[in-house]
Amino acid sequence: MAKKPQKNSDGGKKPPINKKPFNPDEFKDDEGLNRDVRNKELTWIPLSEAFHDALKVPGIPKGYFTSFRGYSNTGKSTAIYEGVAGCQKIGDFPVIFETEGNWNWEHARNCGVQYEEVIDEETGEIKQKGNFLFMSGDDLLKRYETFDYSSTKNGTKKLRHEVVVEDIANFMNYILDKQDEGKITRDIAFFWDSVGSVNCFKGAMSNSSNNQWTAGAIGACFKSLIYGRIPNTKRIDMPYTNSFVIVQQVWLDNENKVIKHKGGEAFFSAPRMIFHFGGILSHSTNKLKAKSGGEEFQFGTETKIRCEKNHVNGVEQKGVIASTPHGYWNPDKIEDYKRIHKDYIMKHLNTTMDDFDITKEPDGPQED
Repeated sequence: MAKKPQKNSDGGKKPPINKKPFNPDEFKDDEGLNRDVRNKELTWIPLSEAFHDALKVPGIPKGYFTSFRGYSNTGKSTAIYEGVAGCQKIGDFPVIFETEGNWNWEHARNCGVQYEEVIDEETGEIKQKGNFLFMSGDDLLKRYETFDYSSTKNGTKKLRHEVVVEDIANFMNYILDKQDEGKITRDIAFFWDSVGSVNCFKGAMSNSSNNQWTAGAIGACFKSLIYGRIPNTKRIDMPYTNSFVIVQQVWLDNENKVIKHKGGEAFFSAPRMIFHFGGILSHSTNKLKAKSGGEEFQFGTETKIRCEKNHVNGVEQKGVIASTPHGYWNPDKIEDYKRIHKDYIMKHLNTTMDDFDITKEPDGPQED
């Protein structure tokens, strides 16, 4: 027969627990967790007036990951030139990754990028100097061609003949380390033109290209940057505010009637702001041409532009913008562009005439 449980001397009641009132702030102080958790006031890398007219935002938000995407030849890369020029205006340090091979220094200067060309006395090489750091695909390859990303070891033998996405993430972390060490005392903005033009290490080593491999590599090697080191600089206790800006080409999945991103979808959900150039199902652009004496010169592209995603200040606007050799322009003010840049356009028209007309021609199907 089971024994009956013995009663406590107090008649079976549990002794009272002496609960000390919980003070959250005291707990955080004791753990060293009580700090100012506010973000800095929102600031912007300024782009042109035409960009603001079209979208009602002043440019690129600082402290965020921003994407300029669209079909080819829709004017999205002009944002990189304007962004670099905007950094120089406010004293930020732009770091440019140009892996598509389309960077044009004359175009950059016409868009406001400041630099000086200097001849190296020893080599005779012309170098562009100024407030920026320019890294081409070849520059990155020379720096990391012996690095094995599968084992994270650096050897002495050249492993590949092409730049890979891991090189860009590696160099970004290197630059941010130099900022932490006090060797770069500026806000930094990283610009990459463009995602999808670069393979991943696995693909380079197997002499093949696989979107899934590249997307996986991007997701892995940029994760700490786009979810950590870049957005963390918005905190009020951080000395600098850094940004990351990409250009990414899209393509149409005809079966499902949705757009896909060249290089994979890893950079679709991560940006806090996405600007889309052109239509969704087609380019939806117009060629801007100067015509005179039977000659013509395409000087720009008119395109739809929309703020596809805005997790920064919530403004989602759409409009029309013209991409020109001198940056973005308001299509309604294209006659002003003609007046201001007449000499430039006439130089590219093979004619003895001293004036020209501007025409707009649809470039493929147009979307409403």
